[in-house]
Amino acid sequence: MMFRRAATSLATFAFTFVVLAVGCGDDNRVVDGSCAAGYVACDGRCIPGTSCEGDGSLLGDGAAEGGSGTDDGATTDGATRDGSSTDDGASGDACPPPPYVTAAACGSCFVQCAAPTDTCRLDGTGAYTCQLPCPPPEIACHGECIDVSSDPTNCGACGKVCASNLCVNGVCQGATPGDVVVIGHDYRAGSPGSAQARLLTNAVLIPSSNPLRILSYERYAEAQSVANVKQLVQSAAMGRVLQYTVANDATLLASPTLAQSYDVVLVYDQRDGDAATLQAEGASWKPHLATFAAAGGVVVALDGNAGLGNMPALLTSAGLLDVAAHTSLTPGSRVAVVAPADRVGTLVASPYGTFQRSVSFTSNEPNGGDVVYVTAVDLNPGVGEPVVVHKVVR
Repeated sequence: MMFRRAATSLATFAFTFVVLAVGCGDDNRVVDGSCAAGYVACDGRCIPGTSCEGDGSLLGDGAAEGGSGTDDGATTDGATRDGSSTDDGASGDACPPPPYVTAAACGSCFVQCAAPTDTCRLDGTGAYTCQLPCPPPEIACHGECIDVSSDPTNCGACGKVCASNLCVNGVCQGATPGDVVVIGHDYRAGSPGSAQARLLTNAVLIPSSNPLRILSYERYAEAQSVANVKQLVQSAAMGRVLQYTVANDATLLASPTLAQSYDVVLVYDQRDGDAATLQAEGASWKPHLATFAAAGGVVVALDGNAGLGNMPALLTSAGLLDVAAHTSLTPGSRVAVVAPADRVGTLVASPYGTFQRSVSFTSNEPNGGDVVYVTAVDLNPGVGEPVVVHKVVR
């Protein structure tokens, strides 16, 4: 029995030695039946490293599966055994092979193009670089590169249509009338399809441009009114794209280039603005809004006598409408459409009842010529002060 135990121990030792000694050499060392320092037993071999995966591949020291240190000829610095590069200097195999001519790798593996320069193409030096989708003065418009400096259907911007069919240096030419519409509703309430809503949408959607670029002055406005106005306009846009630029800084409207940047300037009821501030803001806007409208732009201003009720100061100083006073109307007041042929009054039910926060105007600009009283308080008999005024600017 003791002999058998000794024999078994010797056999076990011999088997272990044979397994660990397979391929024993400079890179596969066995010392006293165990792997030497710096080596680990891996699939019956002593491999340089610190640990071994269950499938026999080595972890640590950068050696790859099978213990050879490589798995496809590439090392971790991007060079193969023959010294050639696998990725143009990039680490590992994360980079695709050249040429680098796409937005994901433009000019080199490490350059990814992003908006606004999201297109990879040749520059003047013969190198691929990230650039605008279209070479200036062209811009991307409905999937094409368009020269907006001279295209009368895309004049100065994608979708900006010139009624004259003449576009020079990005500006529509000819006698293109513009519009100023002053509306005595602030649209805190009102539903799509109502007569009151149609007056608003008829005015804002006068330009045929698509997308329609709207500068939205909201500095002292009520958030609920702003949100409802945008919802009403969107409901009538018939698939047109509305691009709002929110302005909370009065200086954005005192710009000589409004016509190049926008189609509509929308001024909400500035309920929280004091009279002196609104008067000063309007005075700074006046020449620029006049130039904007004369170039075919549309200015829409709303007044519901909310909050401090100082919109007449702004309307008058900005040259939109000379208002001596405004009078609040009780909800449900009857208003008649007195100019149904006017583009702002078209297809508006008459008479209609007002929602909350509406006004009529006492104006120093009488009805007639380029000044059209579109709706007015419905009296029995006759009509009273205007509620919506449309001025054509030539």
